[in-house]
Amino acid sequence: MITFKELLKTSKSNDIAIHTPTEDQAKILLSELDKSGYVWADGDKLTDKTRYETFEEDTCYGFNGMGDMPKEILYSSLWWNQALNITIVEFTDINFKENT
Repeated sequence: MITFKELLKTSKSNDIAIHTPTEDQAKILLSELDKSGYVWADGDKLTDKTRYETFEEDTCYGFNGMGDMPKEILYSSLWWNQALNITIVEFTDINFKENT
């Protein structure tokens, strides 16, 4: 289990993709990322569209750039991230309650 804050911190120095097997999970994740100042790589607001329909249950969301790069989110398939050996975090392994 990883907290959402830890996930964001880790994403600054590691390639991470978050796997969301359901569109409801995608909506929750994108909403939280939106609140943290992230946008789609094309500049659109994350909560305007999930882009889930492209890969459906194989949808992953990743961070475009690391360190002080712009806060941009990309989407891709689970198999693509696996092929690139990107660390995959399951949505269900993220604790969105900021108790820490």
